[in-house]
Amino acid sequence: MISTKLVPPRTSLPRTIQFPNKLGFDLLFDDNQFLGIGAVRHDQMQLRSDASPWCVYLESDAGWRFDRFDLVDVQQVQEQVTLVLRGRGTWNPRIQDGDAMGDSRFVAPKLSVPFITIHWHFTPITQRIEENEYDGLEMTLEVQSPGAPVNWLLENSTWELGGHAQGCVLIQQDVSCIDLEQRVEADSAFSTIEAFFSKGPNAWGGSFPMDMLPRAAGAAICDFQTREDYAMCLFTEDPGLSRTRLEKFADENVIHHMERPFFPLTEHAIAPTRTLLVYRQDQKLQQHQWRNLWLDCFTHVRSRMLAIYDFELEVPKPCVHAHLWDDDLKARGSAWSEPLKQILPDLTKAGFKQVFTHGVWESVTSDSKRRSEDGNICCPYAFRFAEQFGGAEGMKRLCENAQDNDIEIFQWYGFQFARFSEIWQEHPEWLLREQHGEPWDGQYGILWCGRMRSPFAQMLEEQIIKTKHEAGVHSMFIDSYQNLGITCVDWQAPDKAPQAREIWQLQSRLQKRGFSFRCEVVTIFGVSQVGMYGFAQDNFRRRLWDDTVRDDSFFAHLDCPPGFHSQNDPYTPGRINPEVYFKLAAHRAIPVMEANPWKNKFPGDQAHEDYARVNRLYNSALPSMHRLRVTSGGHYVLWLDTENRPAVIWAFNDATIAS
Repeated sequence: MISTKLVPPRTSLPRTIQFPNKLGFDLLFDDNQFLGIGAVRHDQMQLRSDASPWCVYLESDAGWRFDRFDLVDVQQVQEQVTLVLRGRGTWNPRIQDGDAMGDSRFVAPKLSVPFITIHWHFTPITQRIEENEYDGLEMTLEVQSPGAPVNWLLENSTWELGGHAQGCVLIQQDVSCIDLEQRVEADSAFSTIEAFFSKGPNAWGGSFPMDMLPRAAGAAICDFQTREDYAMCLFTEDPGLSRTRLEKFADENVIHHMERPFFPLTEHAIAPTRTLLVYRQDQKLQQHQWRNLWLDCFTHVRSRMLAIYDFELEVPKPCVHAHLWDDDLKARGSAWSEPLKQILPDLTKAGFKQVFTHGVWESVTSDSKRRSEDGNICCPYAFRFAEQFGGAEGMKRLCENAQDNDIEIFQWYGFQFARFSEIWQEHPEWLLREQHGEPWDGQYGILWCGRMRSPFAQMLEEQIIKTKHEAGVHSMFIDSYQNLGITCVDWQAPDKAPQAREIWQLQSRLQKRGFSFRCEVVTIFGVSQVGMYGFAQDNFRRRLWDDTVRDDSFFAHLDCPPGFHSQNDPYTPGRINPEVYFKLAAHRAIPVMEANPWKNKFPGDQAHEDYARVNRLYNSALPSMHRLRVTSGGHYVLWLDTENRPAVIWAFNDATIAS
């Protein structure tokens, strides 16, 4: 017999919740059926529409979903308010696990139906960020699901200041295709889905690698919105793996927010605490003012997130990308690094502090039995230096030469090895597997990921540390940081756990050993190094560079240097010329340039001295560049020092600067 027992709701439940810090929200019902949270307000300003309920959705691989809840109680302890929700499971035949055919596995409905209880906690706070005070709420979902363990939940809401999307401005530092500063019209359509532009009748339909990007590894660490005299910021201080998406449809006047945190499989889940902060100015915010509010919110959230992992902020330094691909590397063998060593003194004179190179590991490339279709230099067997390419001694000489020239060498690393690696033969239990049991390969087909919650992680860490001891390499470019690292879930493990926190903990330990990081995605755990832009005539890009220039939204690249997908050199007139390079440096977003000493190509070519002057200026000013302030009109930016005193001005136009 199917159980139908459900705790009846308490009579006379409130329909509106009001907090002492001017924040409050309505509870949305259809007759007596609880739908979720409706309008949220700060004083008289609506922060979200009541057109769609703010609600929670869960699935269990025991074959149940939970999408309808009764509100059985509203509890208050001091200022904290808790909504107590109770829901009865509905049969969910298709579960996350897949079969060998790539289809979902199916679960028959058991006669005993599970019930779920959610305690949704709301705690009012007041938060001071720099000189401004914000009213806020800390929000935590606690889930008890006996008989129906879960390893993720989905929080679904919309957020639009004023109760409608038209007129809002969003700011996102992420790797998606929306504008960094997205102005919203009633008929706007955009999404933070990861998408690549490709030419053709369906321009943005070329590739959709990831529906929901992970926080701090592609997705923004905070969602910022402004309108009139208000600004609003939503964030999770310790998201772990939390995949998210913002979306606006042309025929709707709301902005959808979906948040999907993952955690080890459990019948008692506590999702990461989300925070809402609201600021109101005594007059309408001007563009430079809301940009400065975003800068303060972003750096505040970043510092809180990094502090959890005891990770020190890393900022961009002038850097060049200089490496050979497979055929050229094979042709030059152990002598490949000689031309690179020869230009190091010139790179130093030009103000460069970092060089990223690649291709020295034992890999598909160093294996004479393998062909090009088996992989490339991004498919190592282990982090051991290949003797064909100079071995540990060759890399040590390069690193020592670089150190003599005050340059650090970045080398390629990752959380994956070639599918031919002996590691997988010796330890198949270390192999990370997808829902259907196949090795996790990010659809590349040539390499496999390891389980960062297994002894694989210790082996990886030991190999990385050994490369420093052997050759002096202490700077890591982490390849596929997002899709072969932070996003991974150990679906075939008993706890189906994510591994984002394990990766951030690993980086923290390595940083304490002297390592620094560049990561192939937008992140705060090291410096971002990823192709975000293309130019109008290019066939492949995430964002169009012209849009960022049009909007003058360089500020949103703070500590996140843009990378470029281009068929031609981006560092040319009309693209990233020295003036644009100067402007990026002014926002502490100095991008990576290219050097090819094997073909006598120096960064910037004929204009190399103009770029060099920017590098030298940047290196000189960087120690005093602590807090960025953009200014009215955008003629210059001002950097404050650690005491909030004016320290550095980067001027883009002739301007009179007020004393």
